Amino acid sequence: MSSLPDGEGAPGWMQRPPKRVSQADVAWRAKQAERVQAANDGLPMQTLDLAELAKEPAEPKQFAIERLAPVGEVTLFTGPGSAGKSLLAQQLATAAAAGLSCLGLEIQRGPAIYLTCEDDAKQLHWRQEHICEALGVNMADLAGTLHLISRRGEIDNEIVIEPGGTIDGMSYPDRPGAAYNRLAAMIRVTGARLVFLDNVAHLFPGNENDRGEVTRFVNLLNRLAGETGAAIVLIGHPNKSGDSYSGSTAWLNAVRSQITLDNERDGDGMVLDPDARVLRIGKANYARLGDALRFRWHRWAYILEADLPADMRAELDATIRATGENTAYLRCLAAATDRKKAVSENPGTNYFGSVFPKMPEAKGLKREAFERAHERLLAIGEIELDAKLWQRENRAWKFGIRAVEKCTDPLHRPPAPTRTGLSVNSACTDPPSNYVTTGAADWPAAPDDELDWEPAE
Repeated sequence: MSSLPDGEGAPGWMQRPPKRVSQADVAWRAKQAERVQAANDGLPMQTLDLAELAKEPAEPKQFAIERLAPVGEVTLFTGPGSAGKSLLAQQLATAAAAGLSCLGLEIQRGPAIYLTCEDDAKQLHWRQEHICEALGVNMADLAGTLHLISRRGEIDNEIVIEPGGTIDGMSYPDRPGAAYNRLAAMIRVTGARLVFLDNVAHLFPGNENDRGEVTRFVNLLNRLAGETGAAIVLIGHPNKSGDSYSGSTAWLNAVRSQITLDNERDGDGMVLDPDARVLRIGKANYARLGDALRFRWHRWAYILEADLPADMRAELDATIRATGENTAYLRCLAAATDRKKAVSENPGTNYFGSVFPKMPEAKGLKREAFERAHERLLAIGEIELDAKLWQRENRAWKFGIRAVEKCTDPLHRPPAPTRTGLSVNSACTDPPSNYVTTGAADWPAAPDDELDWEPAE
């Protein structure tokens, strides 16, 4: 062990100011000294007493959030930056504090902590007001059980392991830093059973690709979860390669549970409904792997689609179907254009209703679906008719249907095309939209229905 430079003779910048030692610190030092002494004496490791364990039945793993967050463990919660992980975390913490189920998930009742390093107090207030409205909870009733913490802009959020050394002639091993101690104290003082930490980029100061550093960091939180009995949910982002986490595989190996949140996407990765979400179990040592739970965004909270009335669900289904048809139409149109095959709305061999259904990009859609999409896209200005597509070798232009490029500058935005077609300003560079935005469902949430998990394909 290296000696900590806190005495005379050390350079001034290395000398430490006098430090007050708390009773907790004294107790920790004594405990660590016993461990060091036991290791030095070569004492054997402690084993389970199987004779005593045989006298009572084993208990299954308990969950703070049904199937998602096991008690006394760290769960890794990942997803794209726009998926809404922070909102879902705050909503689940609220449900725990209020003693409610949420999205059909059974949640262990008890104090909960949501700590964020990215959102300020005003944003937490905004979300909390809407979450309480959706869950039917009086915000004031959560005082003392729901603990919202904003660490945005603070420079000492990193959970580090300080190196050990020699203090007062006694050698000590490495120990957690100040941020860890503050977090541990908060969990113990509040008695929190569910803790969300948002997010790992602010809390972990090491190299995310270093297996050893990642493992030590996660194990430190695992120790805290085990000592306090809390379920700790660590929020992170995936990488650009499409993995469900960023960095070393140790992030996944060191935790016992991992879940991901994303928009609902089709087989090509396109978002057809911007309000739809899907939560998947990516790793599950204590639950079934690969299950998925689907729900919707609504007024800054999440609800199950089953909570909508029948007529609204039917309208939603129609909107999703229309969006899918529009996306398929634009996908086929782009592919046909790339292959130098012009399509037209006029009957004949180039009629889009005859060409598109035969293309692999159609994904099985029939002529009627493309005709419906054609009328919708024409009405909202997503396509134009009889447009210039490319020049032939004889410099003559080839005409046909073309997707309208949208521009962000209203002064250069072209008028909506008519049945005769209009030219498009060449300054327009925005890509065409692939879906119709419908907004969130205008209906109060009732997030306590029976859970409807779907097996992964």
